[in-house]
Amino acid sequence: MAVSIFFNAYHTFSAAVLLEHVSQDDAVYIHLYKHYYISWNLDNHKKQEAQKMILINFKTYEQSTGNNAVALAKQCEEAAVEAGKKAIVVPQTVDIFRVKQACTLPIYAQHADEIDFGSHTGHMLIQGLKQAGAEGTIINHSENRISMEKIGMIIEKCKERDFKVLVCAQDPEEVGEISKLAPDYVAYEPPELIGGDISVSSAKPELITESVEKAGDIPLIVGAGVKNTEDVEIGKKLGAEGILVASGVVKAENPKEAVLQLMKGM
Repeated sequence: MAVSIFFNAYHTFSAAVLLEHVSQDDAVYIHLYKHYYISWNLDNHKKQEAQKMILINFKTYEQSTGNNAVALAKQCEEAAVEAGKKAIVVPQTVDIFRVKQACTLPIYAQHADEIDFGSHTGHMLIQGLKQAGAEGTIINHSENRISMEKIGMIIEKCKERDFKVLVCAQDPEEVGEISKLAPDYVAYEPPELIGGDISVSSAKPELITESVEKAGDIPLIVGAGVKNTEDVEIGKKLGAEGILVASGVVKAENPKEAVLQLMKGM
């Protein structure tokens, strides 16, 4: 009710100023309404930013390439809107622009490099990824590992370019090492469980707890084999801020329903 009053007052104030039909006293009160409405809106935005999230890694599956990437992103978006949860899609670099044109969800790239404009054939330029529509990137996935030195340089470049970065780690020790470099997120994914039917939540819950401790102030994301509501609930209870999934959604008969089921655990 209060939000509605603030919203209406704000627009009433704007219209009244244009028409010069508002008294000085009314203008003061409406200005206060405007102030509190904007404050509420900012607080609500911060809460939305802090909520648990799901990242859907499209990898290079046929089901998530080209036009299929667009269709998949739309299903993920429908699920996120329906559930009222935060979702991020991670398509191939070649599909970022087309997905951005069809979907309002945040988009992360599957990799980025620490390079600047210049002669860097085959590398992923952060500025180019941003112009294509990406808001951040995943790096050091188990399928595309890089050195700790390179991780540090990429994180530094991402900060300079206002580009979010999620760094993957294979064990709690690496989680701790990466967290010292201050990425936006660190993801714990045991490589032996990626793409399988056994989730990290059920197979190695104690390592999630250890990873949360090693991550410190850096939000921890968990992945590898996450496929159902229970997997998500366990991860959440152990301190994870979100999940990173791929085949469990991309290869599902009904990707939207798969995302909805995962979001129930959030």
